[in-house]
Amino acid sequence: MGNEPQWKVEKQPFWLVAALKKTITELSGGYAEAADWLGVTENALFNRLRADGDQIFPLGWALVLQQAGGTNHVAEAVARNSGGVFVPLVDLNSVDNADINQRLMESIEWIGRHSERVRQAIEDGVIDSDERQDLDETSYRVMAKWQEHITLLYRVYCPPEKSDAREYAAPGVLANNSTCMEK
Repeated sequence: MGNEPQWKVEKQPFWLVAALKKTITELSGGYAEAADWLGVTENALFNRLRADGDQIFPLGWALVLQQAGGTNHVAEAVARNSGGVFVPLVDLNSVDNADINQRLMESIEWIGRHSERVRQAIEDGVIDSDERQDLDETSYRVMAKWQEHITLLYRVYCPPEKSDAREYAAPGVLANNSTCMEK
């Protein structure tokens, strides 16, 4: 196991634990409320969030707490560490042009913040670890807000793409289930 890459042996990465702790602490009742939502003790939570522990925090629990708190910390952490960006989808019934434009303005504001931070970071010719962490955060926000804008724009104004599910059916399915596939 000594030659294994770190990602292979890490059962519960630090970034996930940090997202879980942030999700829990942002609940109005903190750990007590989290334990209540999950029907477990606070000790059960603490045991699953220890860096050197033998227990891991179940994904289902993380999703329950994320929904209870109305946050996306866990989803964002997973997306970031998978090389992606988490883009929450909004309820289209509550969207108007102002919401779409608001997302665009927010992405432009984040570009401005990022640009300023880049300018400050490269002033001395070196980007240190704190500056890099800050740049990672602002660039992530730029991408997330931009994707929110584009996704919302297309979901509202583009007609849905129609596909024929029959092209994906296994051979023989159409003959046996033709009433479900009729046009």
